[in-house]
This record gives sequence, C-alpha cells and structure tokens, in this order.
Amino acid sequence: MIENHLARAVLSAIMLLDHSSADEIDRDVASQGLENIASDLSAMNGAERREFRSVLRRIAEEEPDDAPYIEDLPRLLGW
Repeated sequence: MIENHLARAVLSAIMLLDHSSADEIDRDVASQGLENIASDLSAMNGAERREFRSVLRRIAEEEPDDAPYIEDLPRLLGW
C-alpha cells in the first residue's frame, strides 16, 4: 500500500531530524524541518489523521525497537 510507504518515508525523515546530532545536522535546520513536516501533517483532517495513526501502529508492530517513538509521534505532532 502506498500509504505504508509514504508513512515510512515521513517517519524516517522525522526520526533523522529528531535523532541526529548537531555534528550531523544543524539543530536550527533540523528544528525547522520538523516544524515544516508537523505543519504539513497537521493539515490532515480527522479521518486522515486516524488513517495515519493506523499506519503508524502497523509500522510500530513491525519495528518493535522504534515502537515507543512511533506510537508517541501523534502526541509529538501536537495531536
């Protein structure tokens, strides 16, 4: 499903920006990138957010090492 691939891509970008050190990515750039992604995702309506959460739950089941972060992502996005 394309939704899974897109959600994984978004999740990968978020995790890269959030977990990289200042030596890897300038913190201001990372912060701005995270804010831009959050803003774009916040434009989703309620049904789209529910679908995105559902996809995130499936990804969390497939990626148990990252599951706590993935499951907390909606809260981190301010939902």
